[in-house]
Amino acid sequence: MRQDIRLGTFDGIEVGLNWSVVVILALFAWELAAYVLPVRPGHVSAADWIAGVVGAVVLLLSVLAHEFAHAIVARRNDVKVRSVTLFVFGGISQLEGEAHTPGADFRIAAVGPATSAALAGVFGALEAILVVAGGHGLPVAVLSWLWQINLLLAVFNLIPGAPLDGGRVLRAALWRRWGDRGRASVAAAHAGRGIGGVLIALGVLAFVGTGSVVGLWPALIGFFVFTAAGAEERYTRVQEAMETLTAAEVMTDRPLTVLSGAPVTGVADYLWQNRADAAAVTNEAGQLIGAVTAHAVHAALGGHRSAATAADLTIPLSAIPIARPDEPMGTLLDRIMSSGGNPALVLDADGRQLVGLVTTADIERAAAFGIAGRQTQRVGSSQPPVDGGPGIL
Repeated sequence: MRQDIRLGTFDGIEVGLNWSVVVILALFAWELAAYVLPVRPGHVSAADWIAGVVGAVVLLLSVLAHEFAHAIVARRNDVKVRSVTLFVFGGISQLEGEAHTPGADFRIAAVGPATSAALAGVFGALEAILVVAGGHGLPVAVLSWLWQINLLLAVFNLIPGAPLDGGRVLRAALWRRWGDRGRASVAAAHAGRGIGGVLIALGVLAFVGTGSVVGLWPALIGFFVFTAAGAEERYTRVQEAMETLTAAEVMTDRPLTVLSGAPVTGVADYLWQNRADAAAVTNEAGQLIGAVTAHAVHAALGGHRSAATAADLTIPLSAIPIARPDEPMGTLLDRIMSSGGNPALVLDADGRQLVGLVTTADIERAAAFGIAGRQTQRVGSSQPPVDGGPGIL
């Protein structure tokens, strides 16, 4: 999940928001201020709006606590955490790798709903204390809404289907029973697709029956669950296909290399002529500084950035997986996905010379056709190769 708004780094974990969070934050604030809090519906005061915004922000922090709970437990179970990103349907903790045992998988998954349930208990207790002390009005109403929605989040996330936390719990249970993580992951994904389909149907029926767009919310959530479950199943099958391969067997040999100062139009032509998905980027001294993807080049041209250069679109080395030819593809696949799908640069055993490049397209092709020991030869330019590549643009 892309981070459009970066909040910072906490304990080594990047925290950010997707733009969709701004939309959901506004919707929740509006729902609170216009429908939940007013004493007289239709008469919204400035205090109602302030309380609505405060409640929506606290809910956002509650979701962040849910995701950080996943991250903390993942670390304690020897799984590295790259980032936490909040988006319209909740949050995603981006893990570098997978749990090593069914027990660890269960603990990482279960702690999220447990955190939401605990927060519901805290907000509920605060509401009760305020009521006993004679409190009333907006503070009590906001606390009541917060404990109810946190409890709803806890219960919803326990539904046994990927990508929900309940799907992870189901996967852990099936993994322990069958002893096969891949098979368990596929089963959890199938359950998620079924649940997504049910939610879509319920949403459509609610919309048809009431005519209210509010009824479409279950359908939107169901669509997200359905598509995410399908993506998890595909990823699991790709992982299984990669288990017996190394980076050398999947990578594009002699990858294209472009100079950082090359114009984006020239890079686009060069990638198209060679049918390449990405190219390594070097500076004028021939030093490797990163990689550029065909997607980024096309986006730049579509955004009327024809004056840009390869340097403007380069993914820096710090954000790119660096691999050796003998690295297992199962491990490299996790690192590529953790980087957001950035291509991996494959260096020789000494770590000096570029010998290959692995993109998600390479991985998909290898998984689809079961190709091992692939000997891909690109048509290079007439210029001499640099760092093992077929040429520099």
